[in-house]
Amino acid sequence: MIKKMKKIDVLVRFANEGGYYSRITINPKKIESPMVFTDEVFFTIDGIRVAVKKDDWILLNEEK
Repeated sequence: MIKKMKKIDVLVRFANEGGYYSRITINPKKIESPMVFTDEVFFTIDGIRVAVKKDDWILLNEEK
């Protein structure tokens, strides 16, 4: 039986944005190079560097 990977819909901030305006669906297994800060977490997914709020990071890690 193949386990289906769950994807999570989160609000992200791209490198050139000042605020969290973009909502994308992320497969948590594709997250690379996370950098955890007090209020947000930066990581790379499919070659794109994004930031998510700490609460969304916790949600993503629960699905890994």
